[in-house]
Amino acid sequence: MLYLPELYYLQDQPDFPLSKAIEVTAVTVSRRCFWYEARLIAPASKSITPIQKSGPLPAELQARQKFVGELVAWLVNNSNPPDLFALRLDDQALPKQDRVARFDHHDDTDCWVLNLSPQEFSELQLAWQAEGLPADLFYPEGMQICVPYPGKSWRARLLRRLGGQRCYTPKQWEREKSSA
Repeated sequence: MLYLPELYYLQDQPDFPLSKAIEVTAVTVSRRCFWYEARLIAPASKSITPIQKSGPLPAELQARQKFVGELVAWLVNNSNPPDLFALRLDDQALPKQDRVARFDHHDDTDCWVLNLSPQEFSELQLAWQAEGLPADLFYPEGMQICVPYPGKSWRARLLRRLGGQRCYTPKQWEREKSSA
């Protein structure tokens, strides 16, 4: 099942601990992963090399989780902005173009997808809560709300005519409805 990020936290809350959320999520998901692919999209400095790393993850669980935590730190500390990087973790060799990886952060935080079973997602929610993060940091893909593009401007009318939509996460939709 695919899970999408709750952008209400990741974008709309300026003090949200994004780096911590990325690390906790990656380390927890890595429990069932054996391969990784990491790439700096916008390196903070031209002197950073390499900008891409990939291969098998350590076989022993503690070593794997330590490695993934260090990998996330390397990505965040060497990216500008800190969430603009690619990291994919999976139980199959990467790259796999025909399926979404278990942890698929392929651009910035808007482009982050988790491919987990409901039981794995429940375990991840417990890990988030144990670290003081919200349990609804991600949501099932089917809960995204898309409506015809709002507004009265010529641009909004054109976008609606072309089938343009505005999509909301569950918490963003809740806020949108309460402000209407």
